[in-house]
Amino acid sequence: MPAIIYYNITNSKLTLGGWFSLSLQYPSLPSQFGTIRIIMPELTQMLRVGLFGSRNDGGAQFEPSRDIPLMAGKVILITGAAGDLGRQTAVELVRHGHPARIYVADLPRDANKQADILGQIQREAYNGEAKPNGAHATDLRFLDLDLTSLESVKRCASDFIAKEERLDILVLNAGIIRVKPGSTAEGYELHFGLNYLGHALLSRLLVPIMLRTAQQQSNADLRVVVVSSEGHAMAPDGGIQFDRLKTDCAEMSYSRRYGQSKLALISLARELASRHPQLTTAAVHPGRILTGMAASLAKESLLVRLTGPIAPLVCVPVSVGVKNHLWAATSQDVVSGKYYEPVGVPNKETALAKDGDLSRRLWDWTEEELRVYVAA
Repeated sequence: MPAIIYYNITNSKLTLGGWFSLSLQYPSLPSQFGTIRIIMPELTQMLRVGLFGSRNDGGAQFEPSRDIPLMAGKVILITGAAGDLGRQTAVELVRHGHPARIYVADLPRDANKQADILGQIQREAYNGEAKPNGAHATDLRFLDLDLTSLESVKRCASDFIAKEERLDILVLNAGIIRVKPGSTAEGYELHFGLNYLGHALLSRLLVPIMLRTAQQQSNADLRVVVVSSEGHAMAPDGGIQFDRLKTDCAEMSYSRRYGQSKLALISLARELASRHPQLTTAAVHPGRILTGMAASLAKESLLVRLTGPIAPLVCVPVSVGVKNHLWAATSQDVVSGKYYEPVGVPNKETALAKDGDLSRRLWDWTEEELRVYVAA
């Protein structure tokens, strides 16, 4: 017989059923929401990631004010730069690196809201002061990008290429995690489509301009930063369920849907590094951070709300979490093709994330899926 443990939480009951399942029974809720069942292997992975995973200490000693080099003349594109991590990445690079231009690629919005986002980055970078004049002023520009639409991704890349002749750093930062199943415009599972496939297409379309930059600029230091997560450990058996990718994967838990997409991003970084040695490509885990994405997830997930009181004990502020982004974008210690968790610490990914056969199979699958969007 499985052991059963009862715990009272405001007229609620927690039941631990041996090795099989954990149920949270809430009599006060409507019957359809009264029991939330979590399979034990999945719960183990969630606890591993949420409570016992990598911390942000113990890695490379990296301080943006000291270690970000001068980036005069460089052009940078950051996806999801209207959100916490992406915005802070832009702020630190403007403040300390002074690149020529940074493109904020994020969800389409009207001109006033775009200006608000760019203005916020400027104010934070320049400590509330207006944008300075002269050689150290970075030009901030907004690009419309909806990663749930491959047509939008293609337009974003086209818009960038029409404006620029070089690209030095591409930060694939945007991401989503949500409980409710969903699909992209083309019918791919939402996490996989937004977190992975949209970024795979964007990189596929922008790598050529980066390779031209390598040819045109002596001693070019070109970077692709792929933001994955230690949550890749929650991927389903086999790593990627290829036969389900063009469905909403409703039968799969949200943590596995998320984990699958983040594992795919590690594979993307490895394949880009292998196929384009002119670029330095790295996948990173930014750490457990209290961001807007986490707040949104809490609205959908009872488990996230229950563990909310201990979140400050295991999470770090964005200013700390962003260091892995910045280190991967600027440090001379980055080894192309590696996954880093936390800052500067390689080789902590799962066996599936290290599986070269799986990453090559994903690359081939991706090339076929995106063929129509990369055709001239």
